[in-house]
Amino acid sequence: MRRSAAATPRPMAHGRPATTHPQTLSADTRGVVCLMFALIAPNCWAATLTEHMDVTCRQTDASTLHCAYRLRDDDTLESGVAEFGGTVVAGEKMRPYPQPGDTTAIMIVVDTSDPARQAVIDKTGDHIENLLRAARPHHRFGLASFDTDLVVHAPLGSMTDDIRTSAGMLIASGQTTELYRNVREAVRLLAQDTAARKVLILMSDGLAEDYAYHHQDVVAAARAAQVVIHTLGFPRSVARSVALQTLRRLADETGGLYAQANLVDHTLPGGLFERLLAAADSGGEVEFDLDALVSAGAHGPVDVALAFQTGDQSFVVLAPVILPASPDPAATPGAGERSHSERPRALPEAASPAISATPQAPTASPTGLDPKPRSAMPWLAVFAALLGLALVTLGMVLRRRRRLVSAPTTATTKPLAYIVLADRSATRYPLDKMPWRIGRGHDNDLVLSDHSVSRLHAEIRSNDSGQLVLNDLESLNGVFVNDARIASTQLREGDTVDIGDVRMRFTRQDERYADQDATVIVRTRTPV
Repeated sequence: MRRSAAATPRPMAHGRPATTHPQTLSADTRGVVCLMFALIAPNCWAATLTEHMDVTCRQTDASTLHCAYRLRDDDTLESGVAEFGGTVVAGEKMRPYPQPGDTTAIMIVVDTSDPARQAVIDKTGDHIENLLRAARPHHRFGLASFDTDLVVHAPLGSMTDDIRTSAGMLIASGQTTELYRNVREAVRLLAQDTAARKVLILMSDGLAEDYAYHHQDVVAAARAAQVVIHTLGFPRSVARSVALQTLRRLADETGGLYAQANLVDHTLPGGLFERLLAAADSGGEVEFDLDALVSAGAHGPVDVALAFQTGDQSFVVLAPVILPASPDPAATPGAGERSHSERPRALPEAASPAISATPQAPTASPTGLDPKPRSAMPWLAVFAALLGLALVTLGMVLRRRRRLVSAPTTATTKPLAYIVLADRSATRYPLDKMPWRIGRGHDNDLVLSDHSVSRLHAEIRSNDSGQLVLNDLESLNGVFVNDARIASTQLREGDTVDIGDVRMRFTRQDERYADQDATVIVRTRTPV
């Protein structure tokens, strides 16, 4: 078996690991954030997603770090240790998932856009049946579909018979696919559930027509709600299979799995749903006692290195914690006689999760003067100022990018030809790249916002002879050239092209000469 590292933590430098994971906040940053919100969210937590493991750690009190972990591969955790400044603490109370009372909420979301995909939707019923058969008692299912809007057919926790019935009634009838917005809405519904783990299974062709919502919006929402997204891709054709990269990224960046259906019969790999459910139930919980780190002198906000060892891999991630100062035996009479288990476990005053309702008597300072009361207000003011500065900077960057995007660009090469809309505007679109795609989707070169146009309708390519060829990309309403439906044809000067209900004209003539009449010889004269 291959092991990526030893079971012990990586070498340390000045109390910190030599390498850190990019998705983990630094100790100083995390410490400030935890201190700022200690009164309203005392259990500060940090999540780290690696290629093989998803770890979420929460400091439940000054001495305990509780970590929930999930393994993306079919593996089990053998050991876990926490390390800081050369002091190593072994993990304890390791509990596999699920424990009695734990439930896993699984929302099935089906893309029902485009009537031409009805064969895929019919096959979806079989896939959902196989998923339900592989389920265990602690799995709770729900079913929803989307095109323009998300429709919940069976809420989370519905009876399996209700889900089967609803799955058999799904119809592909939508025209517009707002994938990101509706998946984000499904994540929001899962976030409201009380299940210990939350999973979204998305079945789609990956084509998205969102303008206001984007990939990063879904990933951010899923990570915040600790929702894992498994994606199942159903390609429309070989040419459109590139859209499945959208689904693969959603799975990769939320800790899920991706699988692709067969293009012909829409079948999925054998044993897939057993793998998905096993991934949802992998891992468990482990706790680390931080008293040994405090005794060794660590205090304040620090990054603790957590090393996890499985049968095949070892992982090192960082967990930001806030450690109290070690009590001084000379400061309190008899303090040196306290046992290790009797050491106070209170959080620092600034990070205390609650304020006592009873006023406490002030403690005399060593100098006999009244100590200055500590207040969180300066920290809150600093945090508010930094947040305001960050928002202003972000706004300036976004405005700058918007200007750069909207600024007209100067063509460095002459276009091969032009497509001219046959309307009053007579808008000309230069064919300045190959291939040049036409459709309703926002990622096309010519975007036609008409419901008669498919998301990826047609494309123009240059063949080996330099001729421009128009190809129909299996559109629903077809492509017509000079009123004749075509699958593929060479374009000639003046050809009229119909994409759905939108008419346009093909020309190689430059705009400077488009309105000039051709020269006509009316008479000739022999030179003298």
